[in-house]
Amino acid sequence: MNRNLLAVALLLVACGGEDAKTKPSASAAQSARPATPAPTPAPSASQAAAPKKGPRDCGKGPDITFEDPALENAVRFQAKKPTGPITKADLAKVVTLNLTQSKQNEVLDNCVFPHLTKAKEIFLAPGSLDDISMLGDLKELTSLRLSITKVKDLTPLSGLKKLDRLDLGRTPVSDLKPLSGLTELTELLLDDTEVTDLSPLSGLKKLEVISIKNTRISDLGPLKDLTELKSLDITGSLVKDTTAVSKLPKLKIRQ
Repeated sequence: MNRNLLAVALLLVACGGEDAKTKPSASAAQSARPATPAPTPAPSASQAAAPKKGPRDCGKGPDITFEDPALENAVRFQAKKPTGPITKADLAKVVTLNLTQSKQNEVLDNCVFPHLTKAKEIFLAPGSLDDISMLGDLKELTSLRLSITKVKDLTPLSGLKKLDRLDLGRTPVSDLKPLSGLTELTELLLDDTEVTDLSPLSGLKKLEVISIKNTRISDLGPLKDLTELKSLDITGSLVKDTTAVSKLPKLKIRQ
């Protein structure tokens, strides 16, 4: 009888040992699972931003190549050359360049713009353009649109003595000093800019239209002697007192 009881006890111990071997503990099971991979960090702004294009190689021959289809189409239209190679001589025939529908306005094409020596009107598309140094030698320019770009430094425009109309709306421009010698200006649009001081305009006697909508300009004193001024839009500006320009005979103020 005792022998039978001993055999049963030994059998139970053996079965318990087998269960211990085949059933891992909860902590062991967790450690056996593969680790959840760490999430990939989102790229930083500096990583995501594409590098700005530098000057491209224009080659040594007379023919011009284009990277922007809109620029090529505009040049061909002005040069009256729908097909065939475009040369530097063709660029000199361009009088008006309308690029407002272009999808590329990060930099001015260094193979094209320096040769637009006869251009009188240039209308650029909105974009991240911030360097307009190539426009400084286009002495025939009378109309220029730079609105909705990143242009801040107007120094290249200081020598464009024939400039008549200039649109700088919605740019980070704050300093108008480079415009102080542009005595042919009749129209200047400064809407939504960082300009606060109109003093550089005090000698521009031919100005007829000025718009300073949504700016931090508060003082109209520098405009008091601009007797040709016909339209002044101060909507959304900080101007509270228009007395300084109240005696200008042709002026109508929008506010």
